[in-house]
Amino acid sequence: LIIHENKLLVQYDQSGKKSLMAFDVNSGNLMWETIRPVSISWASPVITEFNGIIQVILTAEPYVISYDVNTGRELWSIECMSGEVGPSVSVNSRYVFAVNDFAVLVAINPAEPASIVWADNEYTPDISSPVATEELVFVLTSWGGVACYDTETGNLVWDHEFDYGFFASPIVAGNNVYMLDQAGVMHVVKAEREFQLVADSPLGERTVCTPAFSERKIYIRSEEHLYCISE
Repeated sequence: LIIHENKLLVQYDQSGKKSLMAFDVNSGNLMWETIRPVSISWASPVITEFNGIIQVILTAEPYVISYDVNTGRELWSIECMSGEVGPSVSVNSRYVFAVNDFAVLVAINPAEPASIVWADNEYTPDISSPVATEELVFVLTSWGGVACYDTETGNLVWDHEFDYGFFASPIVAGNNVYMLDQAGVMHVVKAEREFQLVADSPLGERTVCTPAFSERKIYIRSEEHLYCISE
């Protein structure tokens, strides 16, 4: 689910009919629905702007597809995914980054016509979504591997292996990347071209949910508690 202005957008890629639906947030009325030629997906929609158009981008086998957020009209699609997709896409000002285990990590240029800029299959998360800055894209795997790629070339900049894997997606805040592993340890590294560990902060219980950042506070849902962490 994601909200844009007066629309609640629902990616329904489950058994049976696959579609993207937009509901009026005030009335609940269906505003539009677009049928999708895809398989089951667990990813979430992402809203961004490319080429002067507000777009909602979805990923599921076999396509990454962009739609006009106001009408549901398909803008572009790239065939590059396989399996039951878990990670959502990430974007910067130039590219869309999509990945799934048993598939590839791809950088997509959404210009007309959309095209794949580069692809790599060394680090492919099955749950955690990537996160991108203008220069770097970060991916976290469920077995503990973390990789940083150059957004323009797809070259591996650095990689590192932690003791526990990641289901939560990474978050970039300031010049740091926050990575919460399944054991409940928040690993903080610099969002730079060299691996620099800033901190390891154990929460003390298992976590699988992506933390939320708002107004200099971090919200973390663990197995037993909801935490709010601030300065």
